Amino acid sequence: MLAAALLLAMAAALPGLAQAGGFKLGNLFKMSLSQEEEIASELHDELAEDPGLITEGERYDLVQEIGARLVEKNNLDEYEYKFFLVKDEEVNAFATPAGYIYVTEGLLDYMAYDESMLAGVMAHELGHAKDRHVAKGYEKAMTGVLGLTVLDIALGKKNEDITNAVAVGGQVIYLKYNRDQEEWADRYGVDLAYNAGYDAYGLVRGLECLEALHGSADDISVWLQNHPSTDDRVDRTLKIAAETCGQPHGYMKIPAPPKDHPLYEKYGPEGSGPDQAVTGAIGEAEVYVRPRSSTSRSTPQVR
Repeated sequence: MLAAALLLAMAAALPGLAQAGGFKLGNLFKMSLSQEEEIASELHDELAEDPGLITEGERYDLVQEIGARLVEKNNLDEYEYKFFLVKDEEVNAFATPAGYIYVTEGLLDYMAYDESMLAGVMAHELGHAKDRHVAKGYEKAMTGVLGLTVLDIALGKKNEDITNAVAVGGQVIYLKYNRDQEEWADRYGVDLAYNAGYDAYGLVRGLECLEALHGSADDISVWLQNHPSTDDRVDRTLKIAAETCGQPHGYMKIPAPPKDHPLYEKYGPEGSGPDQAVTGAIGEAEVYVRPRSSTSRSTPQVR
């Protein structure tokens, strides 16, 4: 009732505020840095309790070293970026407001052997964080909730979801990125990783790994739920990497995956390595693009 009364009062005030030029609906839920930090801190406390965080050991150190290197070499200062390792077997990585970046044990199980691959995925998440994609999604979602709720109240309808809709802080990390944001994070991630001295094609291999796992592991759907997949995403990221470094895939030695790894057939000792399908040239270097798979895969929907 309190929420409804508050929103009704705001609805009554909207016309006057708009005429006076003192109100914009899109700015109502604009998050300040302190608000981002508050939400990030609450989410962090929840994650620390369940499923829990790893705060020491070689794997923890690896995540910290890669994160610090990405931030330092790219002079990132929008936030005090923080990196965490989550006790979770799901293959996942995500960013929350205020520059908090999380990597799961499950992701390390598949990517720790190739530091550039792991760095590429972490750099991708830094791209989302730097451009405030999670916070922007929250702001947009809350603006939409307000608009619909005000309309319901004006029409005399009861909305039992008002309180729940406004109190969605704990669900903010599940907001799905749109394709423009995803492409931006891919481009920025490749650039961040390359500037930090990693293989520009690390994210390409990370996406190939996730794509390979998609068809054989249920837990991969978690990453895909807030990272929409497109049929040509690996191809596009290959081209981005080529534009960034001016070299073909394989200009830096590609670590051989473990024998039980989904990329072993491609990059193992007997594998063929990068596909030799020439599509163009950058300077003196030929650009290689993976032939498109004839197998189409559907993307799981957001919960």
